[in-house]
Amino acid sequence: MKYLSLVTAAALFALPGFAQAQNIVARNATSIANFFDEEGVAFEVTTDDVGDPKIKVDYYGNDFSIYFYGCTDNTNCDAIQFFSGYQTDGGVRLSKVNEWNTENRFGRAYISEEGSARIEFDIYLGNDGMDPDDFAETLGIWSRIVQDFETLIDW
Repeated sequence: MKYLSLVTAAALFALPGFAQAQNIVARNATSIANFFDEEGVAFEVTTDDVGDPKIKVDYYGNDFSIYFYGCTDNTNCDAIQFFSGYQTDGGVRLSKVNEWNTENRFGRAYISEEGSARIEFDIYLGNDGMDPDDFAETLGIWSRIVQDFETLIDW
């Protein structure tokens, strides 16, 4: 009987998708929204100016937006972008932001035409997506990037 239980358990875990979480995909906002919901993270699903999905997130005190890219008719997207913007009214020097970009591997910072400091992090998810543990790690990297950038701009 013990042998049968072990064989049954092994067979169940060998089935695709069984006992493992679904990959995070960008086809629509549902997959990412489900991830945040399971994590207990506050979020709001909206749309951007062209009708593509957009998610506003409060990730443990780190407020940011997730934009969807590579979409066909506002769905079936293949990439996302984490984005944070800061109303700095030109108070951050471009040379400071350029230096930050040179020294940091992940993330991209810039000053908008209005003088606001902004930071972005693009993630290509393709058709197969990303393992939820890797997505959580990516969010951790993003959070550290944002903290470092906020320190740089004296936020």
